[in-house]
Amino acid sequence: MTLTIRNYRDDDLEALVDLINTADAVDQLHEGTSAPELRTVLYQPDSDPHRDALVVVDENQRIVGHARLELKLAPKQNRFYAHAVVHPDWREKDPERPLLETLWSTALERRDDLGTKPVQFRTYCAAHQENRVALFGSFGLRPVRYSPHMVCHPLDNLPQPEFPPGTRVRHYVRGQDDESALETVNESFADAMDFAPSTLEEMRHWVASPSFREELSPVALDGQEVVGLCLCTVSEDRMRLMGRRDAYVDTLAVRPAYRRRGLGSALLLASLHAIKEAGMESATLDTYTDNPTEAIRLYER
Repeated sequence: MTLTIRNYRDDDLEALVDLINTADAVDQLHEGTSAPELRTVLYQPDSDPHRDALVVVDENQRIVGHARLELKLAPKQNRFYAHAVVHPDWREKDPERPLLETLWSTALERRDDLGTKPVQFRTYCAAHQENRVALFGSFGLRPVRYSPHMVCHPLDNLPQPEFPPGTRVRHYVRGQDDESALETVNESFADAMDFAPSTLEEMRHWVASPSFREELSPVALDGQEVVGLCLCTVSEDRMRLMGRRDAYVDTLAVRPAYRRRGLGSALLLASLHAIKEAGMESATLDTYTDNPTEAIRLYER
């Protein structure tokens, strides 16, 4: 059967949601999505899905694969990220290879517009997806980072958060906290291996997404300035795929001058309490084994 690659169209959205959720049900990566959530991802600032996103269709025009290219501009080097998903029934046909080849060619064409700064081409998969690891290796890609997926389940016997003297805590407020929160995130992750500073437009786009939950996202303030935060999301489609009610801890950040005072622990505990009170059974997050702040130890505690 013939497969064809074409650019994304707006009327592909619902079919892409079905594709991603079908693949996730098999892969168990807990990356399920909904139409509003996927639209938020596709239409990020400075992104054009009609240029950056592709679909693979069969002879009946059914979508069996999808990929998109994301550009991250960073101080030391720029990076293209390739995101791809293939329907489980079609993986033996290897449609991911031509998708990656197309994204690779697109990245090469766009590289000349990025100046002389080094450029990397990156993608990701779960460690147990051996076929994808081999596929990426055939492109000359090699593993550079590992990201444990961590779960707190059940949400029992949680200690009470103890915030450092001089700080106060409240829920995130859209519009009011965006700029100070952005400064906190960019300052907190400046030493990270993959640091790419976010813009205010990107921050406002993300907190406006349907999955972001202000009531589960505490911010710590010194005066009127945000000095730490814990931002959480909830996706009904993701929970349906997981089979339990779960909140995702997307970002935990503390400005360097306020570290080693217990502020990160207090923010995470405050979020976990709010998550439990909202009727959730668990909380999950992803981190990196090479995180310079050794955040994984905090999460394990």
